[in-house]
Amino acid sequence: MSPTDRRSRPDPDKAAARGSAARSTRRSAGSVREPLAAYEVPAKVNAFRTLLRTAPLAERVRIEREGVPYQVVKGLIDDIFVSSTEFQSFVRIPKATFTKKMRDKSLFAGTTGQSVVGLMELINKVEDMLAAEPDNPAARDFDVERWVGQWIQRPQPALGGLAPAELMDTPSGRASVMRVLGAVQSGAYQ
Repeated sequence: MSPTDRRSRPDPDKAAARGSAARSTRRSAGSVREPLAAYEVPAKVNAFRTLLRTAPLAERVRIEREGVPYQVVKGLIDDIFVSSTEFQSFVRIPKATFTKKMRDKSLFAGTTGQSVVGLMELINKVEDMLAAEPDNPAARDFDVERWVGQWIQRPQPALGGLAPAELMDTPSGRASVMRVLGAVQSGAYQ
């Protein structure tokens, strides 16, 4: 091999070192996201739901990307009075994955996390609907979480006979469920 051939071929070790240095430079420049835990995401359902209501867009997107803490998922299951098996069906998560996330105290991210966020948004929407009717005596003692847990399991004619829970795993499905809930408020569906 001639000296010219050596110069024209990159040294793999040097290339790896340059790539590593570039990556560490980018990291130090702040281009790598900090983990969500650094922002102290609430571990309680109500506090997490409040955060969803009030978070600026960038923070909201970050929450949706990073995931929902396992404690929030556990609390949500208890709040809407469903079994873990029913909940797994709502958010389309295999039992083994659900069990592992709970055991490892992991975040529920991706489609599953977005489905969980969607369930909390439903609860928030029903609370907002009730808050819009302060003179309604039935609104005072209304158990929003339990009602949502029951309602999402009932087939809805406006959803083509599907139960809202069957649609919570996609953005289009969640949007349709929210529209039907709004129609319920206006009295279009009962």
